[in-house]
Amino acid sequence: MKTTTSIISIIALSLGNLLFSQQKPSKELLVTHFGFKERRLETPNDTIHYYSFQKNIRTAVKGLVIYVQGSDPSPQFFYQIKEGKVLPGAWIKNDYKGIPEDHMYVIVEKTGFEGIFEMNETEVPLKYHQQNSLEHRVAQIDTVVTLLSERYSPDKVIVYGHSEGAPVAAKLATQNTHITHLGFWAGNALPDFFDFALQSRIALYKGEQTDAQSQESINEAIAYFSKVIAEDTMGTAIDDFGYTNKRWWSYAAPPINHLTQLTIPVYVQVSTQDQSAPIESSYLIPLEFARLGKKNLTYNVCQGCDHGFFKTLPDGSKQGQWETIFDTFLKWTSKK
Repeated sequence: MKTTTSIISIIALSLGNLLFSQQKPSKELLVTHFGFKERRLETPNDTIHYYSFQKNIRTAVKGLVIYVQGSDPSPQFFYQIKEGKVLPGAWIKNDYKGIPEDHMYVIVEKTGFEGIFEMNETEVPLKYHQQNSLEHRVAQIDTVVTLLSERYSPDKVIVYGHSEGAPVAAKLATQNTHITHLGFWAGNALPDFFDFALQSRIALYKGEQTDAQSQESINEAIAYFSKVIAEDTMGTAIDDFGYTNKRWWSYAAPPINHLTQLTIPVYVQVSTQDQSAPIESSYLIPLEFARLGKKNLTYNVCQGCDHGFFKTLPDGSKQGQWETIFDTFLKWTSKK
């Protein structure tokens, strides 16, 4: 399972006396505290909530930047109560602060997390599990990208996804012709269950498992996936991993199949110490692009970095590389 909880910092700042006096702040107050605006888009079958940020709303939008977050089932904006004070929080990076003045930064909220949540008491809504799938996430973001692209006619539409968001972004880019640049960060080239098998072999090579234990884990992963297929690929019962058959099945197609369909510039960012999406499977990406004669790939490796792009220094401390990577990525989009 791809998870980003451990690598995304919670931004928690005081909102002032107005918010301190409230036990449940308004969603608008939480969102605007970070400079975003919440938008709601009604479709015949869905209601999509997304957040947009602009440094200057009077400036014409020349570039759209859409971030596709990973698998954590949690709201983008929330609040916490500490020592009788209400503190706002957000599961977001500072990427939006680094965009040019003529760009708009957008995040689509995950289904079920459109309301107001107190962080320490947040339960995953049943609606999230019932609708969580690659296709549903792609459909929601596709609708928002199309709407904003047609409204602003930007020169660039940049979509980048991290962790589980990477295969979502890749699939999205195969069907939305407005997208001009794709960022595929810490994603897997092959399906989750292949990664599980690969991780078992890596554990063997590290001496953490015996050969027999490793093979047993691999057999279990294959058997579990086979069970998903045999039982119900659209099932919404929640398993011990916190997912549904519907979710597992929707991500079963190898993301490399979507990446190699693309003709737009693709920026793949991987890490050598990634424990969630092993770099070993991502080596297939540059090899497959080369085999097919495709020239639209930039393959970048962060040596010594983990899933969240934190690098371990010689003294054992962690140094975040995310902001540097985003800055490099954004500059790359201006050259391609």
